[in-house]
Amino acid sequence: MTTNPIVTNVLEQQLADIISHYHTPTMRYQNLAFSSKNFLVLDELGLSLKNQIPQFSFWNGNQPDTTPQAPAAPCYRKQFIHDVIEKPHPGLIIQHPHYWLQHWSLLEKQAFWSTLSTAHGSHNVIVIFTEGNDFASINQHYFNPQPLESTAATLCISS
Repeated sequence: MTTNPIVTNVLEQQLADIISHYHTPTMRYQNLAFSSKNFLVLDELGLSLKNQIPQFSFWNGNQPDTTPQAPAAPCYRKQFIHDVIEKPHPGLIIQHPHYWLQHWSLLEKQAFWSTLSTAHGSHNVIVIFTEGNDFASINQHYFNPQPLESTAATLCISS
């Protein structure tokens, strides 16, 4: 994990503010994503979100065996979207989704992110993924990336 407690505290406070703002009944599109190029920051994001919203289910693509309620990989897009959006959850955090999406075509990945950005009226979903060119080619204005101040993370808000 990040060894700088000041950065950790800043990130935790930002996450608390983001969750309290975007996960309210008045927000129509409540699904969020976080990204970073730094793997330690991704782990820190996952740990902090698990601690702040412990009632959410947590799927970790880097440790899929520890997530029995998550679909196995490879997983078809239709099944994955069903399990993420339609299956009942108290809320869902997906860290390292590439585990499930790795064999999908570009159009299938776009369909997932499009569905995630427009879904409303059910549980909240938060995705934590590695920032890179892959998401840039997938994201067709589904999510609006905004750098988180004083961190190496980006918040992606449904647009």
